[in-house]
Amino acid sequence: MGKVSAAVNRMNGHRVYLDTNVFVYFLDRNPNFFDIVSPVIQAVDSGGIIGVTGDAAIAETLVKPYQSGNLELVSGIKSFFRAEGFLSIQPHDGETFDLAAQLRATRGMKFIDALHYATAIRSGCTFFITNDLAIQSDHIIEVIPVKALQCPPPP
Repeated sequence: MGKVSAAVNRMNGHRVYLDTNVFVYFLDRNPNFFDIVSPVIQAVDSGGIIGVTGDAAIAETLVKPYQSGNLELVSGIKSFFRAEGFLSIQPHDGETFDLAAQLRATRGMKFIDALHYATAIRSGCTFFITNDLAIQSDHIIEVIPVKALQCPPPP
């Protein structure tokens, strides 16, 4: 847990964008990544990290529950995102879409990744947590890959 604790401490007090996969790992209790993302979600919930995400992340998180027809799960996920004082959920306005198009054009990002990244930039985030290795740090935002926080298995 050392890498996770160090990352959470480094992000303390900062605006941090959480990509869709963080929520999916947490809500699905993913056996490979739950123990990594859970302290991040807890730090957001306690206010140590200022958690930010976009409407697109919520929509992406809801796809599988809608596909399976699990409307109870859909309702639970919506409630999770609406918890008071938890996350700053950003809409994707015209300026954000324009920035996303620029990022797609100049950095070759998939559009949805560019939209998330543009939302993070426009929201003043200094960190971006994802497990999408196509999203790279730049002079504006430090990307923290979830996988990089995994401890290696014991020998």
